[in-house]
Formats: sequence, C-alpha cells, structure tokens
Amino acid sequence: MQKVAILGGTFNPIHNGHIKLAENALMQFQLDSCWFMPAPNPPHKLGMEIADYADRLAMIRLAIAPYRQFEVSDFESHRQGASYTADTLRQLTALYPDIRFLFLVGADSFYEIESWRCPETILELAELIVADRDYASHHSTLEEHAQMLRNRYRARIHFIHAEEVDISSAEIRRILQTGRRGAERMIPESVYAYIKECHLYGQ
Repeated sequence: MQKVAILGGTFNPIHNGHIKLAENALMQFQLDSCWFMPAPNPPHKLGMEIADYADRLAMIRLAIAPYRQFEVSDFESHRQGASYTADTLRQLTALYPDIRFLFLVGADSFYEIESWRCPETILELAELIVADRDYASHHSTLEEHAQMLRNRYRARIHFIHAEEVDISSAEIRRILQTGRRGAERMIPESVYAYIKECHLYGQ
C-alpha cells in the first residue's frame, strides 16, 4: 500500500518552509509521495486577499519541479464552494482505496482541529503528521492534546520536528507589498521570478 502525505493550505505564496516540511516528512515516514493541495476557497480565509488559484498552482509547480516525489493536486478545485478537509478525504479515500493517506498540519491547526467541519471524519480517514518548530519545549502539551484526540476519536497522530518552517506567507506578502528586500530568501528563485513577472502581491 502506498503512503501519501497531503500538504494542504492556501500557498499564498508557497515558500521554502513548505518544501522543507514535505522533505522532512518524506524521509521520516518513508512516504511514496507528498501531494501539495491548494485550497481554491479556504473557509477560514474568506475575505482575505488571495492570489488567483491558477497563479498559486503555477507557483507550486515551479517550486516542486526539482522533487521527483512531490506532486501538485487541483483536486479541491472540482468542487463548488468552500474547501473542507473532511469532504476532500472522503472523496480521496473512495477514489484511491489502496493509498494510506497522512495529513500534514502545523501545531496551531492541530489544536484547532475539533473546530473543523467533521473532525471525526478527518481523524478516521487519515493519520495526522503534526509539525512543530519547537517540539522539545511543547512536547508535553502536544502529547496531552494528542492523547485526548486518540481517546475521543481513535486518532493516529505522529509528530515531526520542523525547525526550518518558521516562514510565514503573510510576512512574505508584507515584504513584497512594501518593496523591502528579503522575500527572495524565503521562496524558491523560480517562484520569486514568477511573482515579479506576473506582478503579484503589489509587484
């Protein structure tokens, strides 16, 4: 059975932290592939200024081009309305019964997962890989929350140390919009060139 991690998000824009997280997960969990799955209409970010879906897909394709085991998926674009993880996982597990899905989330999302639509479905259909920048300091709190979810939902939860994921798409956008330098160090060179060429984020 293949093991595939899903890295969802807005990717507005994709940055080096996303790539490093996927690389770490690939090695630590011996994954066959990692699918980058941008949300066309993220329900938690409605009203926020987001680059066009086609541009975000294009930037992901450029960023992951050097990585054989990385793929970009436009799966969520085939549904109308907001993109909910539970709905995505229902459809994916029905379409790919021979794939074992793992879902990559940051610590903030991990703590909030019970507020997501149908958390019981998410935790039933996929294992969680939780990324935290400072796992050593947060170990007891993370494990306590994980144990609660295991007891309540029989959740399968793993942790990954993500020391180099301390990069924010919001900070990148702020830098670009104010004309400061520094964003080019946070995103792949090809993505930076695309942003400049297409005049995204105030360029």
